[in-house]
Order: sequence, then C-alpha cells, then structure tokens
Amino acid sequence: MIVTMTDEIAVLYRHAEKNRLVDHRPTATVLDRAAIEAVLPHRDPFLLVDRVTMLDSERDIVIARYDLARAREIFTGHFPDRPVYPGVLQIETVAQTGLIAGGIRNGGVKGVAVTHVLAARFMWPVPPDGEIEVIARIVEDGLFMTIVGQVLHGDKICSVSAISGLSGE
Repeated sequence: MIVTMTDEIAVLYRHAEKNRLVDHRPTATVLDRAAIEAVLPHRDPFLLVDRVTMLDSERDIVIARYDLARAREIFTGHFPDRPVYPGVLQIETVAQTGLIAGGIRNGGVKGVAVTHVLAARFMWPVPPDGEIEVIARIVEDGLFMTIVGQVLHGDKICSVSAISGLSGE
C-alpha cells in the first residue's frame, strides 16, 4: 500500500527541508532525562533524547537534544574510517521527540506503533562530536499522528523526516 502525505504535512515537510521549524531555539532544560523517562517507554541504550529545551503545546512543537557521546559504540562501527550517526537513528530520534508532546498531553506514552516513514532526506552527515538538536512538530489526523522533524548539528539541518503512527493504550 502506498501512503501519501496530506497537503498540510507535505508543505510542512518541504519547508523543513530548507528552513528551521523554529527560529528561536532555547537551550535551557525544560525536561531532563528522568522526566523524559516518565513519559516515554524507551530506555538505554535506545532512549535517544537527553533533554527537552522547548515544549510548545499550542503549536505542538518539541525541541530536544541528544549528546552524541552516548552513541560512542555506534560511531565505532558506523563507520570506522568516517564515523556518522545513522539515518535510521535520526528518524527514531525525531519520533521519540515528537512522542514526548503526545506523552505529556496523555499522561505518558501507553503504546505506539509507527506505521510509516512517509519521507526522509539526509542532507549532511552527523559527525561524532557535540550534540544533535531535534525539532519535531506533531500533526494529528484522527487516529493517526504524524511527526515532521529535523535533526540539526550546529546550524546545519542534517536530516528531515515525516513519520506516521498510531497511538494507543
């Protein structure tokens, strides 16, 4: 089955390929790792969000950060001579960041099933230093939730993805 994006999501995705989803990106911690663990079911080594720096429930936008030092083992094998953070983990980080908004709203993520990666584009490799910043915007469409997000390293938009899924009990 081929799944297409709604016009709203396609416009948001195209915008995110070239422009940050949020101009002002705060750096102060709003939710720490313990607070994130209270919302998400993920745990180490697969919890890919260290802290949330913005949670805007009116616009359904979340900004989070992840310290790449936690991915040391991944960089060792991907790839030894030119380490880069894998694209599939960038998509997963966007999904986890978006789920934080839904989890806050619903008292935690009870169950979730990613059903589609609607689109993904990788523009710049993510090197093993520093941290990544993830900006995710949630679009609800009845039973489905779509997350459009960006992974930034410094000021570069490294990837953009649109992920759709069902949330349940």
